[in-house]
Amino acid sequence: MDLDEIKAQLDRLFAGRPNRPTREQAAGLREALVGFKVGIGELREALARSERELEAARRDMADYERRGRLALEINDAETSRIAEEYTTKARERVDLLERKVLVQRDEVTMAEREYDATMARYQAASRGIPFQEESAADPLAEGPPPMNEALLDHRAKEAAVEAQLALLKKKFEERK
Repeated sequence: MDLDEIKAQLDRLFAGRPNRPTREQAAGLREALVGFKVGIGELREALARSERELEAARRDMADYERRGRLALEINDAETSRIAEEYTTKARERVDLLERKVLVQRDEVTMAEREYDATMARYQAASRGIPFQEESAADPLAEGPPPMNEALLDHRAKEAAVEAQLALLKKKFEERK
């Protein structure tokens, strides 16, 4: 599941039913958090692969430049010309991979911010605090409404049980 699918899932979770019971929200958010974790892991792996490709491309470019210099020193025009062609191609590849790595780093950062925002929503929902659309960026920015600690603990336990039940139901449905 990629990040766009997770965001679409979140939109469906909250679309048209903002007053949905917080236990249902918490279960859906927990599932989205798992999806985010997997997606962020995949993004990080792709970034690491791109960084390795970039490192290899830089080594190749340095090798081609060195071979071109050596060919010039021994007055080998043909080898020098070929080395220059390869150096040019390698430089273009390095430029492309540098841009790719920058974009992937930005994507990881954005995904981590989305994860943090979803985690804040989940924490609020698991405490029994309903999701408010106007506080979507940071549902705990103003702090939770004043509540009895025992009630918060009870709602948190209830939400955990509901989330576990939803997970078990999902696993049971997958086995059918």
